[in-house]
Amino acid sequence: MTTAHHRTRNLLSVVGALLALAALAGCGRSTDDAEPDRHAFALTGDRLTISKNNGDLDVRPADIDQVEVTRWFSGRSGIGGTPKATWNLAGEELILTTRCGAIGGACDVRYQVRVPKDVALTIDGDNGKISASGFDTALRIRSDNGAVSVGDVSGDLTLHTDGGQLRATGITSGRVDAGSQNGEIHLSFTAVPDQVEVRTENGAVTVDVPHATYKVTTTTESGDVRVDVPKDADSSHALTARTDNGPITLRTTDR
Repeated sequence: MTTAHHRTRNLLSVVGALLALAALAGCGRSTDDAEPDRHAFALTGDRLTISKNNGDLDVRPADIDQVEVTRWFSGRSGIGGTPKATWNLAGEELILTTRCGAIGGACDVRYQVRVPKDVALTIDGDNGKISASGFDTALRIRSDNGAVSVGDVSGDLTLHTDGGQLRATGITSGRVDAGSQNGEIHLSFTAVPDQVEVRTENGAVTVDVPHATYKVTTTTESGDVRVDVPKDADSSHALTARTDNGPITLRTTDR
């Protein structure tokens, strides 16, 4: 065997060993084992945007005058850096950032955030599940990659996910706008809404509403359409559902 072959073989062995060590180093504990960190941020206005790049996030309103964040973070270093989590409030934006290292690094993070109950909230997330409940102010949520779950909301509601299920229950909001590029949408209302618009590129749409008459518009390129709500073209309550690929179901909650 030539010297070049020996060098190549040795190099591959070294690289393999380094990757194996990095993988072992990156096997950190889960957030279930991590001790939580807590921090409170002063908020001067009545609007807040929460931006995160990784991790699950749960947000709820509370009778408080600051933004209270609890973070569970765990991770171990790989090659090229130590996992790190940072948080800061810049104006009306709370920025939650996690870096897991270059090669073989691993980390896990999740958040619980409590906000003043009169705050109009926007959540912008890249990876991980987002849940929010109990809001009677305007709520906007966008997720690049992760499921969105909302409950017991009465303010205007805007929801969008590029990839993941979108589910909202116990809604009494008058206006709801929900969209998904790849994932099903299920909305369940406990009060008659004024205007609901739902659209997906790839995924089923299901909307449950109380018994009333509705102005209904449905469009799908591929999928069955089932409308089991009373229809009236002159109704002040409008349901609009559009899908490129997926079934549409509109039904009453007293079925």
